[in-house]
Amino acid sequence: MKVSSLLPITRWARTYDKEWLRPDIIAGITVGAFTIPEAMAYVSLAGLPPEIGLYSAMIALLVYMIFGTSKQLSIGPTSTISILVGSTIGSLMAVNTGQYFMMASLVAVMVGVLALISWALRLGFIIKFISKTVLTGFLAGLALYIASGQLPTLLGIPGGSGTFFNRMYYLFMHISQANHATLAIGIGGILFLILATRKFPKLPNTLFLVLGSIAVVTLANLASLGVKVVGNLPQGLPALIVPDPNLIDINILITLAVTVFLVSYVEGYIFASEYAAKNNYKVDKNQELLALGASNVAVGLFQGLPIGGTLSRTAVADESGAKTQLAGGVSGLVLLLVLFLFTGVFYNLPQAILAAIVLYVIRGLVDIPHFRKIYNFNKIEFTVAVVTLLTVLFIGALEGIVIGVILSVLSLLKNMYNPHIAILGRIPGTVQYLDIKRRPEAEIAFHTLIVRVDGSQIFLNTENVKNTIIDLVDGKYKDTKLFVLDFEATSFIDYSGIEMLEELIDELKSRGIKVKAANVYGPLRQSIKKTRLEQEIMESKFCLTIDQCIKRWEKEEKK
Repeated sequence: MKVSSLLPITRWARTYDKEWLRPDIIAGITVGAFTIPEAMAYVSLAGLPPEIGLYSAMIALLVYMIFGTSKQLSIGPTSTISILVGSTIGSLMAVNTGQYFMMASLVAVMVGVLALISWALRLGFIIKFISKTVLTGFLAGLALYIASGQLPTLLGIPGGSGTFFNRMYYLFMHISQANHATLAIGIGGILFLILATRKFPKLPNTLFLVLGSIAVVTLANLASLGVKVVGNLPQGLPALIVPDPNLIDINILITLAVTVFLVSYVEGYIFASEYAAKNNYKVDKNQELLALGASNVAVGLFQGLPIGGTLSRTAVADESGAKTQLAGGVSGLVLLLVLFLFTGVFYNLPQAILAAIVLYVIRGLVDIPHFRKIYNFNKIEFTVAVVTLLTVLFIGALEGIVIGVILSVLSLLKNMYNPHIAILGRIPGTVQYLDIKRRPEAEIAFHTLIVRVDGSQIFLNTENVKNTIIDLVDGKYKDTKLFVLDFEATSFIDYSGIEMLEELIDELKSRGIKVKAANVYGPLRQSIKKTRLEQEIMESKFCLTIDQCIKRWEKEEKK
């Protein structure tokens, strides 16, 4: 394998246009400014201190610059991943905070290892494992769960624990204890973000809010009124650590790591591909696995938590004119500079402002219009989305995504188990044969039954397909003398499907019915060639159309 295929930086760096440098630097600085408050806010969802967010984002951005194929994608801590990690390991018994931090880092390393294994096996197709329907319900549930944890911080009261409903009950029971100064700062922060983003969407408004709130708290000495602040942030780079795999039960570790890996890869790839299409280039889904894996392993070895692609900062990178992955590298250097020189600036940052940023960012995750579209398109998919949402609220984030995926797979299997079987008729004046239920004018030829199975014929549905066809020839179409099976909508057939067809042919022949196959293309034809079906139903070296099958039979009948 060539070095250039492993390290995309060796390709784009060789052809780098000096005219891209200015927009890349501007975009990098802008995204870095956005990243500082967001990363600090997001890691609080996992119960981790703000500096962990800065470590994670800095290392992830620098590593992704080397391995990634997206020119705009910004990676680092995300609200989704942080709440998954926090809600899972937060429920475990940790001896001390150091052990808790080590658990989060261990999950990051495990996520990275899973991504690297998937890259080695070229499993980029796993992005399809979590459907957009499940993701819609999951993100909406997460947003509400996150809100239930951030509202107490916004009010200046201790937060509850447990499910969404446990937290909300605790909140309502203790709302009278709210700190008015903290609440005023938090509400003011949300209003500022709403107005500033609407008026100046391309500016780092979250950074302005952070710096402004620090100034207000410092000058007015609001800490004396009970407003909680971030406090000291360690200066300099994080130390290299090797997380102890014995800290977490292996079953919990694997389940959490697999879930975080799938969510981070799906979200990141979706964001990357959307902006790649907008800017007329392609991202490599397998290379993105390598980039995600290398980034997570590096982050985990330097005291970070799992990372993924973020939509908000990716949008900022694109709007700021990012031309190459160098923009992400510049963002990483901005964070490095902050860690070395400016951590003291954030001492008086109100925790309520971090809560306000999180609440503002997650508001769009409850996507009501998308739910409405899913409902109008397919009621079963809508049910899957709603059940996923409710599972997150009633049980937890990890369980929600697992149940959502299971329901999606079951829904898919149900459709495969009951494939649509169409009876075809000829449209008058043409050689087109279409579903008679949708085209009532279609004519069925005398003594002829033409059937199309819409979908692959596999072990799940062979019995249903065979029984349906036998019922047709024994019932409404009992005068059938020619049965044509149209394979136009069949892309795959397994061994059970082959056996079913052989049994079907034998049963039809015992009833005096001739069987022919139409529109048998490509790989499907090769599969059938390996069986006696080649002589039984194809009867030709060339693919026959439905019309040709009927004409052949008519000639045979005249002999």
